[in-house]
Amino acid sequence: MGITVAVVVTLHFLPKGWTWDMVSWRAQLFADKTEGRAPDLTWSELWFMARVHGGFGLESFVRGGYSLEGSVENPFSTFNDHQRGAQFFQGHCAVCHGKDGSGGYGPSLNHTGLAYGDSDLAIYKVVRNGIPGTGMPRVAMSLLERWQVVGYLRTLQISNFGKHGNGLARVNIDVSPEEIRDAGDKEDRWLTYSGSLNGQRYTPDKEITPKNVSRLQLRWVHQFDTSELDRSESTPIVVDGIIFTTEPPATVVALEASSGAVIWRYSRVLPDKLPVCCSRSNRGLAVLGNTVFFGSLDDYLVALNADTGSVIWQTKVCSPSDGFTMTGAPLIVDDQVVVGVAGGEYGIRGFLAAYDAKTGQQRWKFDTIPGPGEFGHDTWKNDAWRSGGGPTWVTGSYDSTLDLIYWGVGNPAPGLQGDVRPGDNLFTDSVIALHGNSGKLAWYFQFTPHDEHDWDATQTPILADIRINGVLRRVLCVANRNGFYYVLDRTNGQFLLGVPFVPENWAKGLDAAGRPVLVTGLEGSSSSRIISPGVGGGINWQNTAFDPVTGTIFIPATEGSSIFTKSPHPERGDLGFYPGSSGGDYVVPDKRVVRALDAASGAKKWERWESSLPDWKQSSSYDYSGLLATGGGLVFGGSGGFAFAIDSATGRQLWNVYLGGTTYAAPISFNVDGHQVLLISAGRALFMFGL
Repeated sequence: MGITVAVVVTLHFLPKGWTWDMVSWRAQLFADKTEGRAPDLTWSELWFMARVHGGFGLESFVRGGYSLEGSVENPFSTFNDHQRGAQFFQGHCAVCHGKDGSGGYGPSLNHTGLAYGDSDLAIYKVVRNGIPGTGMPRVAMSLLERWQVVGYLRTLQISNFGKHGNGLARVNIDVSPEEIRDAGDKEDRWLTYSGSLNGQRYTPDKEITPKNVSRLQLRWVHQFDTSELDRSESTPIVVDGIIFTTEPPATVVALEASSGAVIWRYSRVLPDKLPVCCSRSNRGLAVLGNTVFFGSLDDYLVALNADTGSVIWQTKVCSPSDGFTMTGAPLIVDDQVVVGVAGGEYGIRGFLAAYDAKTGQQRWKFDTIPGPGEFGHDTWKNDAWRSGGGPTWVTGSYDSTLDLIYWGVGNPAPGLQGDVRPGDNLFTDSVIALHGNSGKLAWYFQFTPHDEHDWDATQTPILADIRINGVLRRVLCVANRNGFYYVLDRTNGQFLLGVPFVPENWAKGLDAAGRPVLVTGLEGSSSSRIISPGVGGGINWQNTAFDPVTGTIFIPATEGSSIFTKSPHPERGDLGFYPGSSGGDYVVPDKRVVRALDAASGAKKWERWESSLPDWKQSSSYDYSGLLATGGGLVFGGSGGFAFAIDSATGRQLWNVYLGGTTYAAPISFNVDGHQVLLISAGRALFMFGL
């Protein structure tokens, strides 16, 4: 059976509407099978697996040269699949392995390090074949039932129920959708990624002030149980005296806020090789009811019991074999969990999706790269939409009164070579407004059409009600990576204001609709062209903060320039890496500054340069945090290993302390035992300060 026959047979049996790209690797799979590859799977198993959406990750086996065991990913991992797998397990397996997989006559299964392997394929082979010479027999079941049992066993394996010794109280939380909508009003909680759905990163707490901030003292330190990454990018969630946070790359912990003691820990087993452009990081969690939601780097949305850390359900959102990872914190919209995806450097077709909080079933999905027949598809030429990028890797905002979700969309792919993708390339480098109940597009605004500088628009939008030209407007504010600060009407996307907040030389300004007026000769990324801002942008993913009392927006800005170059014939690299460029290097080290702007006009109120802060060392390009504004008149942040506090009215630095590790995630503030505290991560530790 040669490859030609394999192609014909594959075309006959695979679903209608599949493209040649989707068919070709499957045809090669069957051709490889005839040559002795994939001996662990029968022909009927391969037929079954190839016809399932996503193909069980077998494309990585065919095209990437990975082992079969390392490539296979079980797609039957929805709530319903786990329910069916659990039913089969209880009826046929629990008598030996225990109802919860903890063991009995047979070995325990609710842990990693199983004797015959932890991969999906290894577990499948044991389920299929039994173990000769032992009490583990072959059990008659269908192909689908086998994979559903594997999915259920995986939930047992990756669950880490934690221990409740040392007198620690069990968690007992119940956060309602109404409380999420009102998040930010109570000073003893931090219920969402941004503290509130409006993205403001503001607490009204006034106990810590410019007069007493210098008296802040360290209350406790929690050391992360990881050696993989030297920093955390996660924003903790705080509910009723319990802190929920992530440790890189895939661990969730619950801590007592008063002491920092660990209540439980959930650790997820990740594949060895994932399509990660920058780091194996995670930026946080969401909470609703008594459930904590976690988006894993290997593309699963996981629902954890807040009391124990045990898995309630997990749903596969997408696949690493297609270039996707997930690094952002989910957002709760009523009874839905909304998640975005990363992978803009790997030629993905990005999307935003919502899942039922109780079952994990997908409610809706919005593709950020429009397909044929969809609005915006004509902004992509050369069929480039198939791998157009458009990641959604930083958490958005939500206005419940309008039922609109606002989410930033990242760079097109390839990021630094636009010749292969003529057109504006919607909806990359845009903010999109989607109806929360349906995921349908309400409006969009594109900041950088046809971007060739990797200027993602993924910053969390700030929603505020401010006066523009004497009229109170419901607006959306964004300090964009392209160097411009924007104000839009959030009801309809109307452009209201756009001014540079860092030096830029790529645009003469913005026209009446907010579209950039390009400088002649700098329209695209060209060799020997020095462009400002640089490849990291005027701001990266770190968040801005907003003080609704004074109408001030605080920006962790970066000033710099880069020389951009582009490859004449961009090709995919390892795991599909697709930047389309040989460079994008800084001309000189970038400079960082905290800049305060009047939110309505964009006028600068004050600035505080990193180099002007006493004892601060020069730090790496992205070693700075997002910001936090407080009702006490302070702006907190971190940079170069220091935590700092600035007077929000004057820009005067009032407090800093060296923490000894890199600072990426923004600080948060809340009350413990009736008193305001500050929580900030640095290096491999989480620090709490109080008066």
